[in-house]
Amino acid sequence: MKNLVKFTTVVAFMLATVAGMAREPKLNLLSAGKAKSVVLTMDASINGVQVKLMDSDLNVIYSEKMTEGQFSKKLNLKDLTDGVYFLSADDNMTAYSYTIVLDNDNVKIVESDEEIKPFFRKTDNMIFMNYLNLDKADLSIKIYDTESRTVFTQEVADEMIVEKAFNFTDAFPGTYTVTVKSAGKTYTEEFVVN
Repeated sequence: MKNLVKFTTVVAFMLATVAGMAREPKLNLLSAGKAKSVVLTMDASINGVQVKLMDSDLNVIYSEKMTEGQFSKKLNLKDLTDGVYFLSADDNMTAYSYTIVLDNDNVKIVESDEEIKPFFRKTDNMIFMNYLNLDKADLSIKIYDTESRTVFTQEVADEMIVEKAFNFTDAFPGTYTVTVKSAGKTYTEEFVVN
């Protein structure tokens, strides 16, 4: 049984990795004449992709959740003042972010980043977590119950692939929160036990 769970976890992680690579976005600039815009093209996962455009103060200018399947979204920037803007595309496995600078009639992407997030899969009484920790950063995993009490904690060091399975068969009913902290970032997932 233990080998079956481990094999299932590895297969799920590999599928998540392949699916994540297939959804890598493409951002094209269109700045001919006065038409300043960007076109974001990518595949949305089954949970969709949240696309946001924010100004330098992180005020949301545009936000939309794209549904499953490939999409192409054109964002017209011609009415925005010159300055720095941030575009993000976030699905459940990866968060992509772009720093865009508007200067006169020019649109430039000055920085892009990709953040791989932990992948959670839930069944009736189990939660499986996979995390591709490419830089082998220290990792802290904690589970909290409904009353914010710590019911599980583990520190992981120097591991590239972190796989965990949590069994809630004998747990009290309620909402549990799994928290993963790595390299200054925190990821959470809620799980309801009936």
